[in-house]
Amino acid sequence: MLVGYADSEVWQRLVLQMCHREPAVCHAVVALSAFHENYERSSMNMEPKPDHRHHHYALEQYNRSMAMLRRRIQSNDPQVRSITLMCCVVFVILELLEGDYTNAFAHLHQGLNILKTQSTHQALTTERILAKAFLQLNTPRAYWNGPDVVVTGHPPKGSVSEVAYSKTPIHSIAEAKERLRVLMNNIFHLQSLCNLFFRGEPEDSTSTTPLTLSAKQTTLHHDLTDFALDLKSFISSHKSNTAWTLRETRSVDVILTHVATLTSMLGCSLDTTELGYDDFLPEFTRINELCERITTSFVTEYGSYENLPTMVTDVGVLPSLFWCCVRCRDAETRERALQLLKMWPHREGFYDSYLIVGICRGLMDIEEEGRDGEGFIPREARVHTHTVEVAEDRRSMVIRYVLAGAGGGEQERVVVLE
Repeated sequence: MLVGYADSEVWQRLVLQMCHREPAVCHAVVALSAFHENYERSSMNMEPKPDHRHHHYALEQYNRSMAMLRRRIQSNDPQVRSITLMCCVVFVILELLEGDYTNAFAHLHQGLNILKTQSTHQALTTERILAKAFLQLNTPRAYWNGPDVVVTGHPPKGSVSEVAYSKTPIHSIAEAKERLRVLMNNIFHLQSLCNLFFRGEPEDSTSTTPLTLSAKQTTLHHDLTDFALDLKSFISSHKSNTAWTLRETRSVDVILTHVATLTSMLGCSLDTTELGYDDFLPEFTRINELCERITTSFVTEYGSYENLPTMVTDVGVLPSLFWCCVRCRDAETRERALQLLKMWPHREGFYDSYLIVGICRGLMDIEEEGRDGEGFIPREARVHTHTVEVAEDRRSMVIRYVLAGAGGGEQERVVVLE
């Protein structure tokens, strides 16, 4: 069974409703279920795809869904858009389980293109829910540079666009998640603008200046601060009325984890020295504490580490622990983040803990070589930007990186995956 960090409108309500009346969606979900069972059996060991009945059955259901969807698209039914979008979401998750990033990106882009053809206020309720699911998939996808397994330390050009943000009241966890999701997207967009500017490749050379970037940073800082205060008020008011369930507590902890992550990310978006991250050690420590608590809540729910899910439908601990390992230079804190990544092998959307552990270990080893006798990593030994290309057999990766204080340009290192 696919699970999430919290209840999901898409997976717990919308999919079930559409399965009963739409054969294309039904076959897509059956295929996803079979692929997921196959994925669970492989236990994240990254072995070649096993050739057994589950895999053949999954492919058969996948092909049936695609065929029915093609026939459905030719009709004039106004529900076709929602059906296609729902199938696209399922297909993205399905292809990620298969490790096929090329097809996953293709389905994601297809869904995004469909959503662009109609304004949000004209969309049906179903489409609005699915639009949120696509934003949730697309925002962290910014760190995956193209359909190949290439991970980048900064969102590349055009990978994420700014989304209109409004300071809506927080009366529920779902409303808090939605508001933060837009903020996260826009902070990633700022990161992309800053990276392109410092590389001499601004999206708009006339309007992108240090002053405009600083103004965007200030605006986003105010937005994030306001969100944190509103979230704190919501949590306080809820605690005085009724107790949180296990899932509600976990969902709030995930939101708090992302706030801590975005705080350090936003605070250093204009810092090219990498030294500014040292001021955010409390946030990195907080990330570790919250991620450990989140993982423990899953262990409580599932009984043991061995029973933990290997696929989670929404983003939770992986990007934050990844960020902590890469940007925190306190040896004990970043090593703790790495151990937390190893404790629970799983996937969250485009994030794969197996690959993340390898990337983090490689980058940490590069920087550890420059740590001085007092335990400090100087600017010239800190990795500022990096891209990671994973071999097709998933047994090794090439890390290409530029040090913050180096004038020697890009370097590279091959890392053998365990």
